Amino acid sequence: MREVTERDLRHPRFAEGEPSDYEFRSDGAIVRKDRWEMAIHAIKSAVGDPRREFEVADVVSAVKALVAQIEGQPAPDEEP
Repeated sequence: MREVTERDLRHPRFAEGEPSDYEFRSDGAIVRKDRWEMAIHAIKSAVGDPRREFEVADVVSAVKALVAQIEGQPAPDEEP
């Protein structure tokens, strides 16, 4: 039988990371330090950009182009 390690006691959400990969957010939640970078990569993939290297400005431009194709939604206080 193997010995119990610190990783065995971790929440599954944090099982693969190292403590140095995380930080406390202002509300006290534990979050990945690279969450913004990971989000940009996810958005890049969602807009269909297959390149390995890219500029953030290119991702922003792609999102703006998609948003421009969507009909605007009325503000919550406006009549539809």
